[in-house]
Amino acid sequence: MARSTDITSFTDHRRHLRDHLRQVQETGRPLYVTTNGETNAVVLSPQAYDALADKAELAESLAMLDRSMEDIRADRTRLAKPALKKIADELGLNLDR
Repeated sequence: MARSTDITSFTDHRRHLRDHLRQVQETGRPLYVTTNGETNAVVLSPQAYDALADKAELAESLAMLDRSMEDIRADRTRLAKPALKKIADELGLNLDR
């Protein structure tokens, strides 16, 4: 939940940039920057950004695993060796070295 100290106007943010960056670093909370009462930017500490990026990457990986499991259940997969052999044959490549 954003606290009133976690919201600032663009004009105030421009005037107090160093103080705001210090606040974000010390509290670990995001700072919402507004224009005409509407949020148009969010300032995060590098640690908060990295944590958020890690969570997004994990969510994407889990979604990919879910899709893979659906492909397996729907029998939309092939064994790797025969599939690679077929591709190599189509491309005129020799895999037997």
